[in-house]
Amino acid sequence: MKCLWVSFLLFFAGSVRSQPPVNSNLTITVNEGIELLSVVQYLGGHLDNNTPSVYRDEVRRYFGRYRIHPAVMTMFNFNYRVYTDLVECGLVFYDFPEIKMRPLPDSCSWFKYMGRAVLEGYLRQCMQFYRDTRFHDFYRAHLGMFSQWAGSLRDSIDGPIRVFDSLINTRRDHHWMVCMDPLNDWGAHTIMPRNVNMRYRDHFIYELGYMGDTDRQGRMVFGADLYNFAWHEGTHAFTDSILGKMGVSIDSLSGLMPSSAQLRRQNINDWGHYFNELIPRAVSLALHKEFRSPEAYRKLLEVEERNGFVHVKMVSEVIYADFIHERRVDSFEGLLRRIIVLLGN
Repeated sequence: MKCLWVSFLLFFAGSVRSQPPVNSNLTITVNEGIELLSVVQYLGGHLDNNTPSVYRDEVRRYFGRYRIHPAVMTMFNFNYRVYTDLVECGLVFYDFPEIKMRPLPDSCSWFKYMGRAVLEGYLRQCMQFYRDTRFHDFYRAHLGMFSQWAGSLRDSIDGPIRVFDSLINTRRDHHWMVCMDPLNDWGAHTIMPRNVNMRYRDHFIYELGYMGDTDRQGRMVFGADLYNFAWHEGTHAFTDSILGKMGVSIDSLSGLMPSSAQLRRQNINDWGHYFNELIPRAVSLALHKEFRSPEAYRKLLEVEERNGFVHVKMVSEVIYADFIHERRVDSFEGLLRRIIVLLGN
């Protein structure tokens, strides 16, 4: 079995050198609906962007006079914390520039914060903001900038995605979509279609913020540890439905929840959330062990353990031995069941 992974390694190394054709299974974009909600949330003071950029300056110049628009004032007056990932709800919008909205699914997790009526009322106000500000004109004027960002990001992320698709995700019925979010400087998160729009149920979707990187010409560049990004976030998307079916087995291990100030600072306060974050970190660590340098593996392990994930080394070693280095179990769901048994012993 090992020879299969050696062959894949040689193929992967060769494909990087020869610059393979563009991966048709990957879309990198600034989604117009997400960007609409980012602009409104930024103007309303609930997107704490502290990263200077040319784009942010242009947003201020174009939209500054709309700070008292009803959509912005609704955001400004929300009396509870509004997280940066609320803008994922922009995926309900479609048919630009004749903007329309699909209803949010009943499983939308945002309803527990503000309720359906409040959230959908706010989204309708954002649609009016879109029309009143001629948002599409601003968006269209920046398509060249968006394309330049996407091009440099694609060159970096294509290889890690191919690794993940070949060794972890064996379904082959998905499409990767990275939504660059230039007003968000809080990093990346996975968007779960069941929370926003089930028309994207066959997509792995990520919102990737801008962290201040520039190229030699001073132009904005979207960067991250793209190996960890693809492998960590890819696992979140891939395992979402699997973990949902295993809730009882996962909850049975709640006594293993670490008591950690580091975890609390990340808003990880219960075992279910911890386990949901543990698995992507362990997958990324196992793939680092197989495909990256010992130094990169060591640094990532140190980071994850420092962040409070005390089980990550043990779980990653099981994933590496039983699913990556050799395929000892038939499916990732079977692998997760094996991990649960081992953690319980």
